[in-house]
Amino acid sequence: MLQRAMRACGQRFGLRTMLLGACLLQLCLVTPGFAQSAGAGKATVQTSTSSTRVELEGELEVLHEDDFKNKKSRTRHFLKTEAGERYELKFSQRPVHYPSGSKVRVRGSKNGNLLALDTSTEGSIQILAAAYNNPLGEQKTAVILVNFQDDQSQPVTPAQVQSLVFGTVSNFFKENSHQQTWLNGSVFGWHMAPFNKTCDMTAVETYAKQAATAAGADLSGYTRFVYMFPRNTACSWAGLALMGGNPSNAWINGYFDLNVVGHELGHNLGLNHAHGLDCDAGSLTGNCTVLDYGDGADLMGSRPGHFNAFEKEYLGWLNSSVTPPIVTVQESGSYRLDPYETSSNNPKALKILKGIDPATGIKTWYYLEYRQPIGSDSVLSGVGNLTSGIQVRMADEVVTNNLGSFLLDMTPNSYTASSVGDLKDGALGVGRSYTDTATGLTITTTWADSSGAGVDISFAKSACTLGKPSLLVSPLQSTTVVAGTPVSYTVAVTNNDSSACPTTSFNLQASLPSGWAGQWTSTSLSLAPGNSASTTLAVTSASTAISGSYTIGVTAINSANASYSGTGSAAYSIAVSSLATTVVTDKTSYQRGDTVTITATATKSGLPLGSTSISFAVIKPNGSTITASAITDANGKAVYKLRLNKQKDPAGTYQVSNTVVSSGQSAKATTTFNAN
Repeated sequence: MLQRAMRACGQRFGLRTMLLGACLLQLCLVTPGFAQSAGAGKATVQTSTSSTRVELEGELEVLHEDDFKNKKSRTRHFLKTEAGERYELKFSQRPVHYPSGSKVRVRGSKNGNLLALDTSTEGSIQILAAAYNNPLGEQKTAVILVNFQDDQSQPVTPAQVQSLVFGTVSNFFKENSHQQTWLNGSVFGWHMAPFNKTCDMTAVETYAKQAATAAGADLSGYTRFVYMFPRNTACSWAGLALMGGNPSNAWINGYFDLNVVGHELGHNLGLNHAHGLDCDAGSLTGNCTVLDYGDGADLMGSRPGHFNAFEKEYLGWLNSSVTPPIVTVQESGSYRLDPYETSSNNPKALKILKGIDPATGIKTWYYLEYRQPIGSDSVLSGVGNLTSGIQVRMADEVVTNNLGSFLLDMTPNSYTASSVGDLKDGALGVGRSYTDTATGLTITTTWADSSGAGVDISFAKSACTLGKPSLLVSPLQSTTVVAGTPVSYTVAVTNNDSSACPTTSFNLQASLPSGWAGQWTSTSLSLAPGNSASTTLAVTSASTAISGSYTIGVTAINSANASYSGTGSAAYSIAVSSLATTVVTDKTSYQRGDTVTITATATKSGLPLGSTSISFAVIKPNGSTITASAITDANGKAVYKLRLNKQKDPAGTYQVSNTVVSSGQSAKATTTFNAN
């Protein structure tokens, strides 16, 4: 079935510029390696004998299973509602890959704990707020070791795990990221679960955290959790991980090495697989097979080499203000690449546009790297020609849907025994050229040695092809505000016309709820093909709007051809204007002569209320009252310190109250403490 799917993909490679989405769509429909799943919820719309029509909101959970031994993987999607329900989502088409933790709205038919989404993926799942997963800086990681009633073995010591995770894996990330990312944390356990081996990883997670906390661990500061346990053959996978997520989880099934632990943490950072693409007629022609772990030079593939340039760009490990650049090639010429692994600030990769999907505006790129057996890439020493030529990969640009990268075979059909072996010499050797006949692009490796490599890029002239502009609106969801509050959104527009097209103006329009106002900084943007620019849309809701989340729609229309327009959206969140306050003391009991620290907080509509006066009153056991006031800080907190007099202040219970007043509303809170 995989071969049939990829045969169709191979034919498309020679005919279309936008490839990966179409090919992966077929993969999702025919192969267990791209499994779909199900989930559902509340809010009944109509009922049948076996299922219920629902529309639900909740948090997306994307779990990725890795069976390295059998070269299989599976991605499962779940929806967790605010009511604590958890449903598995079943897609009829290629599933979306928004990161775990994203807030979504789904529509479909619920049957038990499964939710079959509507036929149209675009209509059946709507992103309300994409999760933010920070892959930079210290990654505070807790590793919890767990065994079971029927397997109390401890295959590794805590010290060995400490060395593996916070030594080997952390050093790998630090080297790959040019010192931008590393792991720091602790190992807890072993803890024996009160149940036998299981594939219920929610149960493992719950017990592990409870056991570690009961043993004295403070887990509140950790953003990444790794659960390790003895090999359980009932679970086919070696590693299981959330795709993104904050906090993130990874489960390690008896494999304690960089290949598995680093791979699963790569998923936690938001990476998909480094695939390989093996075709029988050429690098992108004929019958093509996608190899799930087929990139033999990448930890997200089959060998613990450096993450490739597409992945590092996604993580901010290349092409940022503090990391080496990736050069986007737009003109014919000769280009030089430094060895990929070195710390120099010279270009580490070339990036060349392959095509733009006219329906979605998503771009497909070639990424070119020159690898040497240095550092983590020492594993490539002697592996075919991967360190003597230019490695070429292809990937769709990442908006929120990260489908992964594809290593291309620049020396096709050199191996006949296995397609995996064919990619061992997948690099484009010195003196060899690759031509993309669909776009007229030619890539030639001109020289290569220990200091770097030379690449000639040639573009053939082509006709103008219009594409729908793409829009990105940020923030995707506003902070919760009171009705009538202005909220500013940045709207970025990208011109997806081909390079042969002229500069185009795009007219901007906003779609708002009735009675709302929108003000553009600029209602038109003029862009050359491939370029992006942004402007600001200030939205003010009606003062009478009720609490809830509202959709803000934006459209960019090609002024030369209105049929080429792009859309984007964001959410505007309104809360009821309510004033609230709390008051606490730093202890419940004091000795006379001590100082009592009284802290009050004030919020409005759930948000901190700063620069506001709070009145304090303390009633002593003898009935006398002390009053004071303080101004809240930016976090809505105000502090009053009361010194208890040993001689004058009586023993007993003291009553504390605070009052805050804002815009005609008032709120009060009380507490008590004892003095001895």
